[in-house]
Amino acid sequence: MSQDIRTLLTPAQLATLRAGYSRTVMDMVATNIVASPYPPAAGLTAFAGTQFYNDAPPTLAPANRERCLLALFCGGRRPAFAVAVHAYWALMEGVEVDEVAEIVLLAALYGGIDVLTEGNNTLTLTLTALATAADAGGTAVQSMTLLPALVAKFRG
Repeated sequence: MSQDIRTLLTPAQLATLRAGYSRTVMDMVATNIVASPYPPAAGLTAFAGTQFYNDAPPTLAPANRERCLLALFCGGRRPAFAVAVHAYWALMEGVEVDEVAEIVLLAALYGGIDVLTEGNNTLTLTLTALATAADAGGTAVQSMTLLPALVAKFRG
């Protein structure tokens, strides 16, 4: 039997990861990852940054944004790296592990058992990678290091 997803990342490990998190760095690295393969996409990422990823008081709070994206990515059968990155991002914005797991379950309720299977698999691998980074500490928990590592892990 598999380990309960909710126990894969301890509160202490989550606190370590959150201490290494930088919203500004996440925005910059994510924009670079999305737009650099095709520079004309920079306009789209600039719009997203201006509308949803800025320091102005948002209409949609960052934690809620990540909840929405997780549900969309799981239910829409998006690539695992998108689910992994936004699970990490959600956790860093204050969403708890059990809530992330519940979002995967809700997406599966409407999307099918394959959504649950794939979502739980991706979440298990993501939380395990995050726990490993938290245990390593130092630069391993910094957004500049962790985000590209997650993308590389899931993109292959």
